[in-house]
Amino acid sequence: MMDVKAFLFDLDGTLIDSEIVWVYAVRDYLKDRGIGIDDSSAIELVYGNPWDYIYEEIAKRYPSLSGEVPALIEKVHPYFDKYASQVDLVIPGSVEILKRLSEHYPCAIVSGSYKNDVIDTVRKLGLEKHLVFALGKEDYTPGKPHPAGYLKAAKILEVEPEKCVAFEDSTVGFKAVKSAGMFCVALARPGRPIQDTSFADLVLPDLSLFSISMLTNKSEYNSLIKEVYKK
Repeated sequence: MMDVKAFLFDLDGTLIDSEIVWVYAVRDYLKDRGIGIDDSSAIELVYGNPWDYIYEEIAKRYPSLSGEVPALIEKVHPYFDKYASQVDLVIPGSVEILKRLSEHYPCAIVSGSYKNDVIDTVRKLGLEKHLVFALGKEDYTPGKPHPAGYLKAAKILEVEPEKCVAFEDSTVGFKAVKSAGMFCVALARPGRPIQDTSFADLVLPDLSLFSISMLTNKSEYNSLIKEVYKK
């Protein structure tokens, strides 16, 4: 059995279904500035990517918007809020497993989103008492796929990286976790853009299916996955 000491969670796309909303928000922001962009291009630009990457790509692809990039999040946020107000962004199974694990292990969030957004989401989800801390993009550099955020979380918790398990939903997130030397559990939800889960140790369609024994008992994991996808 793996000697687990802590669990770490990504936020957007893992605990809340916000990644796809940011895609729509950036798409609409660009369209309102006269830039035609289809959904597949918007997904490639935004989904799972850190904001620094998105900023750089927008400035490079659309030079006319380079002056807006420093305050891009402020300009895109109203579009995000419009979509977010129409749907429930909570991913129930992910929040459930975080709460369950926090009863026995220290848990923290390592997010690439702005700290204010992270804190606001944690409050809305009622997760304050279940978390030791939550990191936002201002708390570490470079961003994902660099392991800096996860390594900082392990250092704060005073836990060796190899004794941490992290839950992620994107290719850059999986790379960050594995580069930090941690066990990676990928959330691959049906209906969301496909990510490269080959970097992950486990892949689940719903994190509520996770159990500690899966960390070493591959047969249990494989049996579960067969049953899930048989339905």
